[in-house]
Amino acid sequence: MSDDLNRSWVCAWAAAQLNSDKDTLPKSFGISGSTCRMQFRTSIAGSRIRLTFSNEYSETLDPPECALEIKYAEVALLKDPGSCEIIPGSARPLTFGGADGVDIPAGKRVTSDAVDFTLPALGFVAVTVSFGRTPAFPSCHREADCSSWLSRNDAAHFTPDENMWSYFSLCRADVLADKGAEAIVCFGDSITDGAVSTFNGFDAWPDILGGAMQKSTETKNIAVVNSAIAGNAIYGGWGVKAMERFSRDVLEIPGVTRAIILIGTNDIPGAENDISDYMIKTYSAMVDACREKGIKVYAGTVTPFGNNEHWASALHEGIRKRINEWMMAPDSGYNGFIDFASAARDPEDETVLKAEYDSGDGLHPSAAGHHAMGAAAVSAMMKYIKEETR
Repeated sequence: MSDDLNRSWVCAWAAAQLNSDKDTLPKSFGISGSTCRMQFRTSIAGSRIRLTFSNEYSETLDPPECALEIKYAEVALLKDPGSCEIIPGSARPLTFGGADGVDIPAGKRVTSDAVDFTLPALGFVAVTVSFGRTPAFPSCHREADCSSWLSRNDAAHFTPDENMWSYFSLCRADVLADKGAEAIVCFGDSITDGAVSTFNGFDAWPDILGGAMQKSTETKNIAVVNSAIAGNAIYGGWGVKAMERFSRDVLEIPGVTRAIILIGTNDIPGAENDISDYMIKTYSAMVDACREKGIKVYAGTVTPFGNNEHWASALHEGIRKRINEWMMAPDSGYNGFIDFASAARDPEDETVLKAEYDSGDGLHPSAAGHHAMGAAAVSAMMKYIKEETR
């Protein structure tokens, strides 16, 4: 298409992959031979779309025991978030190298052919996948913080038999956007992934930032992509170690020009001595990797956890304080920082979350906390973008 010369491929949404487990899988019947409908909110408009599917992990973080078979897949516009109903006439079938389905080899990813699909910014998208044979524990994004649905029927006769809240295999959506479009990638753990934000509300702090980008003519060509994994850490945690997935989930994202890194919270509770030097060394490696690719990179300060019994201690607070001070220092190597810690803290006690921003566990921000963090991200990034584009 000649018009494609004036457009470019940019990631509009992502779900970083890890291994599923028994708690993640559907309870009434398996993924194999079923049809799954998943939803996401795109962060930027586009005229065409292509989707990427994963078969990277099994029950462990090793490649699975077999290929994952997609018999049929389609993309459509969703009527309302949290509802599995699609807008009539909006569905478009996907193909893979011209075929209706594909077998994804163990340990690999596959991207569909591009399909014409008018996608509005901040629009809600439904992806329906009819699976054939799959690994017993298919690759997934465990905590989507929004509904997905499983059916015994095919896509044409889809009726939900079970509600879930994970993405299975689906891991990225790229759109053909206006030339010059770009992406900010948010890399982190549950606090970025959206834990305890509003279920089906799409109001984690990266969502707040993405929404703000679309309100300004100067930034509406900037997508905001969430590449976080709840439970992830520098040492590993859920999913592979942060540095081991950094290339896939940040550097290789189509259109990425900026990255926000907010990770390390899950490294701290197990520390029996000061691990800040180790953490700073890993942050520096991420910064260097971004700079080598020409990607601007911004630190997210680690938010307070003083009211959580597993995280709170003088040692752990000292680690948090030291790494945050380093992140905000002029010689850290970052292009800038977002002081999430100050945005979320109690005004009278910097070691704990503000009461209304505390989800109840002293660690994860509430929906109000996500909005406060989002406001901090919007203020900082708008300033940096304005300075960088002068």
